[in-house]
Amino acid sequence: MAGTGKVTIQTYKDNKFGEKESVVFTALINPTGYSLTHKVEYNAENPEGANATNSQFIKKSPQTLQLEFLFDGTGVTESNPGNKLLNKIKGKTFSETTVEKQLEDFYSATGDFNGTIHKPYTVIITWGKFKFEGSLTELTIDYKLFNKDGSPLRAIGKATFLESISKELAALMAKKSSPDLTHKRTVQDGDTLPLMTERIYGDSKYYLEVAKVNGIVNFRQLIPGQELFFPPIEKVS
Repeated sequence: MAGTGKVTIQTYKDNKFGEKESVVFTALINPTGYSLTHKVEYNAENPEGANATNSQFIKKSPQTLQLEFLFDGTGVTESNPGNKLLNKIKGKTFSETTVEKQLEDFYSATGDFNGTIHKPYTVIITWGKFKFEGSLTELTIDYKLFNKDGSPLRAIGKATFLESISKELAALMAKKSSPDLTHKRTVQDGDTLPLMTERIYGDSKYYLEVAKVNGIVNFRQLIPGQELFFPPIEKVS
């Protein structure tokens, strides 16, 4: 499940995330969840006459985030069985901020072309402990309810964000995950010590030293949820 608190979109001047802009969007009603898509590209072309494909890794594409926002201008507090998003707000009170105003605030924080930078803002989306850095690439608005004058009273926004981090920031992040630093990892289902060691150091040959540091007698029997320490590589080489 997603974290607690309100989904917040903080705008930044660029994808170095150093200079905040004044525009911030906070969802009146949280989504019921979110989806993250990871994509790895391979060259799967078959040589002529070959019976099997020798797939070659090409690149890892940026992540995409899908969020579904409910923009409600009715101040509704009753259960609505036909809409799972509205079921989540029963018993709560919301101000009757118009759908147009909520969408205007959302566009200002994500989709507007700012006159000084001539492109949509780069944003950091936070929801409890969850954080995503990127830019809005697609937004579909489904209008569901209307006032007598035709103005919308309820809309669902399906938003897609593409991960975007500057080369400078990516380099700093890579430095922070360097094998020269001590790492703490939680064992997941299917993890083995050689596999985890390969991920941290780029070589599985250090797994016996890591087992010794963590007091592991049988490295083949890791327990999901178990926390392991991976010391600086020069200390285990």
